Amino acid sequence: MGVVNPNHLIEEWIDVDVDLIFYDRIFNFEIMAGSYIVRNSNYGRNFLNYWANYEYRLPPSFHGSDNGAIHNVFMELMVPQKVNERRRCEKVWNASKSFDDLFVYEACVREVLGRVNKWPGKARILNKGIAWSRDTWLTNSMWKMDAVIFASWPSPFTSVAFNMSFCGTDDAGLNWNYKDTFIRTEKEIETIIDGIIAETAISYKNALDRINNFL
Repeated sequence: MGVVNPNHLIEEWIDVDVDLIFYDRIFNFEIMAGSYIVRNSNYGRNFLNYWANYEYRLPPSFHGSDNGAIHNVFMELMVPQKVNERRRCEKVWNASKSFDDLFVYEACVREVLGRVNKWPGKARILNKGIAWSRDTWLTNSMWKMDAVIFASWPSPFTSVAFNMSFCGTDDAGLNWNYKDTFIRTEKEIETIIDGIIAETAISYKNALDRINNFL
């Protein structure tokens, strides 16, 4: 992860109604485990501890580590009443042997969670394409000026020399001198992202069709 544009504040994505904010990964059905916002509250800390302790509960399968575990955590803590539905997804998780299988499990979980993406007082999952971060390889490292954080990205800067005297001043953004080859228009980037989201919707339906293969 790296900040590509310092001219935004992470506070822009804070939702005062919840203690945890996650987001949908763009290219699959995954709740992104690598970047999230947590309020320093009892609920926020307990959630993180509950998730961390899943290290000792992972199935003997291609489980996806914390990426897989976060989905079971959401089912257990956000929709605890859906026991039968959760166990159905867990059968997929327990039998997973590849990334493709793991994606089927994640699709199963998202179907259990339903269209709800916010649980007041608890957590929220931001929809695809509106979070503070995304995988840079989706657009071949190209980005538009409202981007903030990238995962797995080459340096987009013309220089790594920062003028430290700018830090803490209104001129701080001048340290970010970008390579023009990485910057694209909003329309260009959104066209690429929208295309990937459309393809992912088809993949989601196909993954749901595979669930019965694991039962």
